[in-house]
Amino acid sequence: MSTLECFYDLLEQDADPFRRHPDNLRALQLAAMQERFAQRREQIRLLGRRAADMGVDAVHSEADMVPLLFAHQIYKSYPEQFVENGRWKHLNTWLQTLTSRPVTDVDVDGVDNVDAWMDRLRGAGHYVFSSSGTSGKCSFISQTRADLDRVTASCVKLGLFGNKLIERDFGKRPVFLMMPPRGAHRHVEPVLSAAAQLGSESTLMFDDPALASSTIEMGRMRRAIADGSAKPSAIAAFQEKAASRQRHTGAMIDRFLDKLLAHRDVPVLVQGNWSLHWMLVEHARRRGVADGICHPETVITTGGGLKGTQAPADFRKQIIAFYGIEPENVQNSYGMSEMIGTGPWSEVAQGYAVCPWIVPFVLDKAGEKLLNPADGKGRVEGRFAFFDLLAEGYWGGFIAGDKVTIDFSPEDPTDGLQGPLVRQVGRYADLEEGEDKLSCAGTMESYVRGMIDV
Repeated sequence: MSTLECFYDLLEQDADPFRRHPDNLRALQLAAMQERFAQRREQIRLLGRRAADMGVDAVHSEADMVPLLFAHQIYKSYPEQFVENGRWKHLNTWLQTLTSRPVTDVDVDGVDNVDAWMDRLRGAGHYVFSSSGTSGKCSFISQTRADLDRVTASCVKLGLFGNKLIERDFGKRPVFLMMPPRGAHRHVEPVLSAAAQLGSESTLMFDDPALASSTIEMGRMRRAIADGSAKPSAIAAFQEKAASRQRHTGAMIDRFLDKLLAHRDVPVLVQGNWSLHWMLVEHARRRGVADGICHPETVITTGGGLKGTQAPADFRKQIIAFYGIEPENVQNSYGMSEMIGTGPWSEVAQGYAVCPWIVPFVLDKAGEKLLNPADGKGRVEGRFAFFDLLAEGYWGGFIAGDKVTIDFSPEDPTDGLQGPLVRQVGRYADLEEGEDKLSCAGTMESYVRGMIDV
């Protein structure tokens, strides 16, 4: 059995992956990274080019991985005219530089927008997902069916072992999901699939899909308005469409809230990120709905930041009061869409767990120097990066935009959690020091441009 299969088993077995790590986890992680690198350098063109230029022939230590980690911006390094002008074959060529499976032979005849392109790839076994792309340019990452299934399995693990009440009521609770029925974002399908296992029935907040094309169109118009290139007629049409969308969204939230109120006598599970929970709070207050709307054993799952939403400093406390639950009924977690599995927050341990198949790295702000303690002990602050050992369709090494503090050798009490704990998380872009472009991003983007016919 390969070392990588050990990590597949950690996800697939019934045990709690956050509290039952192998005794030799670090050694297993290094062996698995060596195995993954040997596979992927021959399959992913950008990785092969980067490794050759950096003189990395093999991974002997965690430090060897640092120059091989991809800046998150690389997944939106395609020329925008590929999407704007419908050059789908060129977009396939770009995607091929970043994926481990052949995509250039996928037929794109008749594709008329980016969502149709993603659907066509999906039909050929490439489950491409996109980022939110609020700037008007989405990231695209190709995953396999196995990747998608493992995201679902990790969501179930988080639900089962992240909160005792969910584990107690496995498969019995009504689930309320602040989700669309389908969409371009990675977690839409897996969360819906996981909810079917964790709960008895599901209610969705939204009734229309989350499309990459809509996000791109909105981002383009915002940029055009900002730089003065948008025509008055286009702005008027955009504003009318936005107003219509807002009215429809309000109606969907009303329906969701009414169904939630109708279940106030039974414990339910409510899933959404912090910004969506706060949006529901504000909407309910405009309707005059008093706090304490749910059964006291209700659990809410959440994560992420406010995504640009304006909220008071105590928004979390207000959300908890709105639902009428205790703080321990909040299943908060830390992760990102590029990662298979997120780690639950523990009030006892005062930190987020890290999945054993996720190798955490703390780098300097430029993303060049590894700060992880050599002996695996101590607390370090810096830029978060990681290697996902389970990723198959893409390279699992990412450098994120988060500033974190990771405790590599936490002392008791740890709530039984094993391995490193993420003590603090913040976005560089939201901090006073601000965000700088990662030093490797420009070089990696030039590699990509050199590999495609622009």
